[in-house]
Amino acid sequence: MPLTGKKILITGANGGLGRAIAALAHAQGANLVLCERTPELAQAAKDALPDSKNIDCAHADLRDSEAVASMVAGAIETMGGLDGVVNNAAMLAEDDTTPVETPLESWQSTLDVNLTGAFLIYKNALPHLIQQQSGSLVTLSSVVAHSASATAQIAYTTSKGALEAMTREIAIAHARDNIRANCVAPGPVLTERTARYFDTPEKWATRRQHIPMGRLGRQEEIAASVCFLLSDGAGWQTGSIMRVDGGISAAYLVDDAKGSDTP
Repeated sequence: MPLTGKKILITGANGGLGRAIAALAHAQGANLVLCERTPELAQAAKDALPDSKNIDCAHADLRDSEAVASMVAGAIETMGGLDGVVNNAAMLAEDDTTPVETPLESWQSTLDVNLTGAFLIYKNALPHLIQQQSGSLVTLSSVVAHSASATAQIAYTTSKGALEAMTREIAIAHARDNIRANCVAPGPVLTERTARYFDTPEKWATRRQHIPMGRLGRQEEIAASVCFLLSDGAGWQTGSIMRVDGGISAAYLVDDAKGSDTP
């Protein structure tokens, strides 16, 4: 039980990855506050777990600095402290494409949620962690921060690259406070939100050729990396980017002959 007694705040808790991270962290003994944009979504995240013991809900619009400050303070009060944060919340606008075609509003909204929202979470969590001289921050980045997507998504890709830079800055600024900050950068994972990209044989065949391992990632595989970074087992790991992408970011050309016929 490597997270026994750890008090962890998870944002974007009702998404596919958020639920997987919450389920594994809770199974490993953590106390959780599940944060979502609305109370209903946060409750849905809690209801999706097999056991509700030591799990509480919180909500905040990550674009609202006062709401985020209040939510983080409430989570710390509810759990009686804070040991870890998982910044998982993110958005990908449907009209986020090329720099020319992406509307300014979609660009700004994406950065407000994905980047500034994460900054606000850490801005409000760090004073508590500094005071107790311990803590682990885990940010969900993406493979697109390293290998730009063949499907243009300029705002999303930019936000993920910036998250990694911010994480490194936090890691160095607070290394002597015994606070660790790391990223997990997943490749494509099958969730309800991403299913539309793989829902026909033709779509899957187009995507598969870019994945050396020939299949999509599984939510539990990403969750395992996140929970490791939250644990004391990663006690000397900070400022790192853990790429969990089936080899995508390491690839030049892929032999697609042995790829799976299904995602």
